Amino acid sequence: MEFEIKIFEKPEKDLEIFWSQLETNGNFYVFQSYDWFKNWYEVYFNKNKNLHLRVAVIKYKSNIICILPFQIEKKLALNILTWAGDKELDYCSPILNEKFSFNEKNFNKMLDKVFLKIGRIDILKLLRQPKKINNLANPFTLYLPTYYDSKNYCISLPVKWKDYENTVLKKDFKSQNKRKKNALKRSGKLKFKIFKNKNEIVETLEDLFKQKNMRLSLQKSKTLFQKSDYDFYSSICKSEKKNFQVHLSSLKLNNKILAMHLGVIHKRRFYYLILSMGDEFGKFSPGRILISLLIKWSISKKLKFFDFTLGDESYKKSWSNLSSEYFNHVSSRSFLGLIFVFLFKLKYLIKNYDKNKKFINIIKMIKD
Repeated sequence: MEFEIKIFEKPEKDLEIFWSQLETNGNFYVFQSYDWFKNWYEVYFNKNKNLHLRVAVIKYKSNIICILPFQIEKKLALNILTWAGDKELDYCSPILNEKFSFNEKNFNKMLDKVFLKIGRIDILKLLRQPKKINNLANPFTLYLPTYYDSKNYCISLPVKWKDYENTVLKKDFKSQNKRKKNALKRSGKLKFKIFKNKNEIVETLEDLFKQKNMRLSLQKSKTLFQKSDYDFYSSICKSEKKNFQVHLSSLKLNNKILAMHLGVIHKRRFYYLILSMGDEFGKFSPGRILISLLIKWSISKKLKFFDFTLGDESYKKSWSNLSSEYFNHVSSRSFLGLIFVFLFKLKYLIKNYDKNKKFINIIKMIKD
C-alpha cells in the first residue's frame, strides 16, 4: 500500500483546498475544521517562535484519506511533535476520510512515512485524543499505546424537551432548577437572548471575558483568560468564511446580565465553550438556568448532540446521558527524548497516584 504524503509548513492555498475537500466527506470535530485552524494559526501560532507547523496531507490512490495537523515545539534541545494547537484545543485528533479504514499495519506504515518526511523528532506527545471521532475509531488511540487523560460529558438530544427532562434529568435536580428559575422570576423580568448581529456579538464577547475573569479572580483561580484568548474568539466571531455557527447568548434580569455563554454549532452538534456568571444573584444559579435554556433551544433546532467539551466537572454530568474518555500518547524517538519521557511519566505518576490509585497501570505505562 503506497501513500502519497505532502507536508505543509504554513496555511498555503493548496492546504486549504485539500482540507476543504476532506471536510465534505470527513469525520472531525469543529476544532479540526480548517476555519478553526486558520484562526488559531493567525492568533496563537504566529506569536510563538518555538512552534513550527507540520501539517501532513495523506493520499491513497489519489484520494485524500486523512490530514494530520501537527506542529514541532522546540524546547531546550528537543523537537517535540504535538497536535497543532494542543494547548488551546479541547480535543486533538486527525481529520479522517469516512470511506477509508486503517488497520494497524497500514496505519503504522503511513505514520512512519509521515515522520520520515517531517524530519527529526525526539518526542511524540499527543494529548487529549478521543477514542472515536464521531462514529469512526481514532487510529491514534486504537493502534498507539495510550493512557487516560480526562473525561467529557455530552447529551444525545431527544426530539422533545419533555422527553429529555423525563429520561435524563433526575427528579430532585429538575425540581431545583424549577425552584431557582421561579425565584428569579419573582425578582423581575427574566429574558433569554441570542445575539445575531456580528458587531453586537463582538462587543458582548468582551463583556463575557471580563465577567468570566472577574469570577475566576474571586475564586482565586490560577488560570485566567488572556488577551490572546479574547483575540482568538473575537476572530472566530468576525470571520466571514466558516463552516460553523457562533452562538452567543445571555440571561438577563430586568436588563441586568446574570450569565452569558459562548458556543458554536457544527454538524448538528452544539459545543458548550465558555460560560460566565455574575455574583450578585449567584444563589439562584443563573448559569444553571442558562444551560437549561441552551439545551431546550438545541432540541427546538433539531440538533443531535449537546457537547459539554473538555472537563469532567460534576455539574456537566448532571445534565448528560453520554460520556467519552480522552487519552494521551507520549513516546521517545531519540535517546534525549527517552530521558524526557521517563521524567514526564514519573511526574504524571506522582501527580495522579493519590487521586486515582491506579498505581500498577501507571508503572506499566512507565515501562512501555
